[in-house]
Amino acid sequence: MEGRSVKLLNYTQEVVRRSRLIVPANSPKFLDKAYARNADAIVLDLEDSVPQAEKVPTRQTIRASIPLVGKGASDVMVRVNHTSELLRGDVEAAIWPGVYGIVFPKVESAAEIHEIEKLIAELEQQRNIPVGTIKISVLIESGTGYLNMNEIAKASERVDSLTIGNEDFLSDLGIVANEHTYHALLVPRIQLVITARANQKIPMGLIGSLANYNDANAFEQSAILAYQHGYLGASCINPRNVDTLNQCFSPSSAELLRAERLIVAFDAALAEGKGATTFEGKMIDYVHYEKAKKIITRQELINKVERKKQQAREAQQR
Repeated sequence: MEGRSVKLLNYTQEVVRRSRLIVPANSPKFLDKAYARNADAIVLDLEDSVPQAEKVPTRQTIRASIPLVGKGASDVMVRVNHTSELLRGDVEAAIWPGVYGIVFPKVESAAEIHEIEKLIAELEQQRNIPVGTIKISVLIESGTGYLNMNEIAKASERVDSLTIGNEDFLSDLGIVANEHTYHALLVPRIQLVITARANQKIPMGLIGSLANYNDANAFEQSAILAYQHGYLGASCINPRNVDTLNQCFSPSSAELLRAERLIVAFDAALAEGKGATTFEGKMIDYVHYEKAKKIITRQELINKVERKKQQAREAQQR
């Protein structure tokens, strides 16, 4: 299809997206400081955080805001409004050199991805952006979108991540969103991980509510659980949560040490012609070996991203 990139990317292995800080695109106060927050990505929001009357005027600020929030080397994204009145104009305002991609909310079908992909490809050509550069981060926020999630993930190589928008999703299902009903999201969350991983997309989200940002301990526990369930990152609306996400979605020092020791042990077994050995009192084989190597590779990629962001922030202080 026109506009698709040639190379099939495995985003879970090639992109670090532990933290995605959502910033109201109509708030100069938040925009000015966003670059210093150390988020892996900054989302200029045209959707939920912008009042209806300000959505269209705020579009005019997006092009100038991209380099402003991106000067700390965070990837810059724009969350658009998925309505017939606003979608096209929002996308046209979002696609400029320097932007990584758009966050596309309330996606319900592969056809919607195909349609927006055509528009993005046209804008790339018009604005001298290499075709296939701009990515699409998908938000699943309805039962219909959930049932079509696999087709949505397969719809374009531009799709880099999948996220369930908890509050909208529960609302669409008629489920009251509180601490007693969040167990209803367990199956959809696991299904999202399976779908994302099977299609080499980044699974993003928390095991809990994004709105619970003021309870630092609850937010951290939610992120830890998400990491343990296979997620690679999450969004946040408070800058104080960025470091928590970066830490929780990175391998811990204990994980890294164990991975290094396991690799040494298995390499020794391979040298002896064995395809399995005992490690910490348990049997390990190639599955454990490859998993350990992925943990080390993941940390190396994170280190590279962190160095890039630090150097960019230091450059702003000179």
